[in-house]
Amino acid sequence: NSMACPQQSDELIFFVNGRKVIERQADPEELLLYYLRKKHILFLNFRLSGTKYGCGIGGCGACTVMISTYDPVAKQIQHRPANSCLLPICSLHGAAVTTVEGVGSIKTRIHPIQERLAKCHGSQCGFCTPGMVMSIYALLRNHAEPSMEQIISALDGNLCRCTGYRPIIDSYRSFAREPTCCQLRGTGQCCLDQEECVCSSSTGDQVSYIRYFFPLSPVCLCNPEFPPMDPTQEFIFPPELMRMAQEQLRTLIFHGKRTTWISPTSLNELLELKAKYPKAPLVVGNTKLKKTHHDAYHPIILHPVRIPEMYVVSSTDDVIGAACCLAQLRDILMEAVPKLPEEKTKIYQALLQHLRTLAGEQIRSMASLGGHIVSRGSNWDLNPVLSVGKSVLNLASEDGKRQVLLNDQFLAGCEHADIKPKEVIVSVLIPYSMKDDFISAFRQAESQKNALSIVNSGMRVLFSPGTDIIADLSILYGGIGSTTLSARKSCEKLIGRQWNDQMLSEACKLVLEEIFLPSSAPGGRVEYRRTLLVSFLFRFYLEVLHGLHQMYPFRYAELSQEKMSALVMLPSGVPQGVQIYQVRCDVDSGQSPQDPVGRPIMHQSGIKHATGEAVYIDDIRPVDGELSLAVVTSIRAHAKIISIDASEALRVPGVVDVVTARDVPGENGKDEQAYAEEKVICVGQIICAVVAESVTQAKCGAEKVKIVYEDLEPILTIEDAIKHKSYITEERKIEKGDIEKGFESADEIIEGELHVGGQEHFYLETNSVLVIPRVEDKEMDVYVSTQHATDVQELVASALNLQSNKIMCHVKRVGGAFGGKITKPSLFAVIAAVAANKTGRPVRFVLERNMDMLITGGRHPFFGKYKVSERRSSTRANATFCTWAGIILNITLRKGTWGCWWMRSWT
Repeated sequence: NSMACPQQSDELIFFVNGRKVIERQADPEELLLYYLRKKHILFLNFRLSGTKYGCGIGGCGACTVMISTYDPVAKQIQHRPANSCLLPICSLHGAAVTTVEGVGSIKTRIHPIQERLAKCHGSQCGFCTPGMVMSIYALLRNHAEPSMEQIISALDGNLCRCTGYRPIIDSYRSFAREPTCCQLRGTGQCCLDQEECVCSSSTGDQVSYIRYFFPLSPVCLCNPEFPPMDPTQEFIFPPELMRMAQEQLRTLIFHGKRTTWISPTSLNELLELKAKYPKAPLVVGNTKLKKTHHDAYHPIILHPVRIPEMYVVSSTDDVIGAACCLAQLRDILMEAVPKLPEEKTKIYQALLQHLRTLAGEQIRSMASLGGHIVSRGSNWDLNPVLSVGKSVLNLASEDGKRQVLLNDQFLAGCEHADIKPKEVIVSVLIPYSMKDDFISAFRQAESQKNALSIVNSGMRVLFSPGTDIIADLSILYGGIGSTTLSARKSCEKLIGRQWNDQMLSEACKLVLEEIFLPSSAPGGRVEYRRTLLVSFLFRFYLEVLHGLHQMYPFRYAELSQEKMSALVMLPSGVPQGVQIYQVRCDVDSGQSPQDPVGRPIMHQSGIKHATGEAVYIDDIRPVDGELSLAVVTSIRAHAKIISIDASEALRVPGVVDVVTARDVPGENGKDEQAYAEEKVICVGQIICAVVAESVTQAKCGAEKVKIVYEDLEPILTIEDAIKHKSYITEERKIEKGDIEKGFESADEIIEGELHVGGQEHFYLETNSVLVIPRVEDKEMDVYVSTQHATDVQELVASALNLQSNKIMCHVKRVGGAFGGKITKPSLFAVIAAVAANKTGRPVRFVLERNMDMLITGGRHPFFGKYKVSERRSSTRANATFCTWAGIILNITLRKGTWGCWWMRSWT
């Protein structure tokens, strides 16, 4: 019986870097990233720590791996990049996983991708580098000679905070199929024709420059320093997995501690399971179903990726399977557009506009079309476009099949238009557009790619044949409310109107009245978002006018150059440029190898960065008896701590102890308390810590700690602090001249206020520390990611009431910092050291991204008032700036002083 769900789990079989892995007790809640990094696969005899944790939500690309599968129908091997931090291991049955260690290593052989990235200065801190390598590696396995656009698109989902993308892209130009010569600063010459070019300096002297040593042309492949790709270096797809894919499929069931994973093989079986477990989610890429709380889980998860009906692609009736990933959808539409008449593909072109920028290539390769639709996120870009294009959802259940229109009511979750609990989306029908159809897609985000939309929109107008009279109109907006919103009433009032300026004016007014955004709307930026509503509408109006002119050039006038400028998209093409640097004339073969002056020397750890062999704090192998630490933080901005109840936490299996301020032998921090004592003064302040045998157990224990607060009045803004005279230091002044006298004799005075927001440092490696007690004299080794090792040593010694020479602080490398790891790592080191001191065991404390951003401060916001007087003969200015220090002084005084000195009016 396919519904029996036996208690014994099936074997999970997949390959990692050419080695077969069999998991007989696979846990559906275990994600691939943590499996690779922490799981001790005995016969592999090592942990694959080259795959990095950067964000945990698929946003940074540091955890990128390549997933390879075999399609027995098409008889093709498919390679795709994936975020291992989102990928459940149970989804890998029958797949081959390649990590950065499998691409190449110093011990075996360096891959050309790794070599070129290192030698072309593509890494600095190196934490993002393995992910960069894997994104390009997956691309080259699919496209041996990609275009530059494909190379840049492959890196959409990878963040780099210190190198910048130019040298990374430059290092991969030689893999492109077309010439990528820079034309030598626009002169039309080739930079490979000469090693040296002579340019005139600003003083008129002839200065010798040598071009950036890595040529941008494919000719460089002939350079012995950069050997070509060698196909024999790649892993072959395991023949065993090909046989498994061709054999008769059977249902797979994996039982975890709390969750059962079921992977059916037929649509009928899936419908039976959905009828039995109506609340069970269907998971394809797991890009949406991300656990945020230990107690939030799903008892049953259904994995429909082996059901043929959910992968159907039909060119005759415009149907696409719901389990097709967004990258597949993009490729299907890109192939269809050139083959079909333009009038039929207007919705395809609108969807492609978003599919090129939606998330990163890793997410596009994992997220399914059906999942994108049914999750109905307000910022989801495709849903408004699919809705205005009259797309239809093909549903199925045990009771039969039916169709549901993907309209605004469905997106709003209206009961009569929604999917029933026992139904699943089998496929999506995306109809062809018509001759008199005009469909457009719009989005505005903080960056062109890999960023959620602030506001997005889909708009469609259908004219009566051969006219500009509106027969049908649809306008939907995302990012405005909790769901995608429709301007349905506004559109109904515009039916029958002519497409002209008067219609546009009335449409803008109607839309702003119907799509109301209160001043207190979540997400802020209310005025900006309201402006985007009419901005998109204006652009749509112009696009349609331009389209009418192209269709009927003698009936509709061409747009003016000024209006056409509004239709020009911001360029996101291939970056061009030439890097030059001055060379010392006396650099010769006799110069010492240790003398770097005048030489473009590769980063000493560049190769290790690219192969994943560079060791960061959390890459250090677990030591004997090691405990994991999780902290309990304040959920109040300002409050007294009435009580801390850790009894329930101590009952969690694996929890060893709970550490509080009472356990600190010496000084509990200096400027800031390591553990809050009598009260908390901000959200995110550390109150206590839970140490356990594993990270999961420590996090579970931390969630069980109960804290009772008595709220006090908080100060939440700079303006509030000024009002309450809550100043940490006295005012500091820099004066030049008599300001008051200047104001008295001024012809005109201008006054105003200035706000400068704060900024998250967002180093790719989160704050991490490993404390190992030594056997004698209470000595400790502290391995920490910090910019200020001395401060760590002194604060840990002070907290443990020891001499500083008892604390050995180790810093080999830091995965990004930018000033964000000057003082705060000392606090985290104290937290871990006190726990290690209490338990007598090593303690590892690695912050997750959300916790790191919650606890740490960031770059300072400023608030200022200025007053400027002007006379014919002179201008005088007075400015008062306040720096938002947060809860403690830290380095705020230094920053505030710098701010004064950097004011241009002073000089």
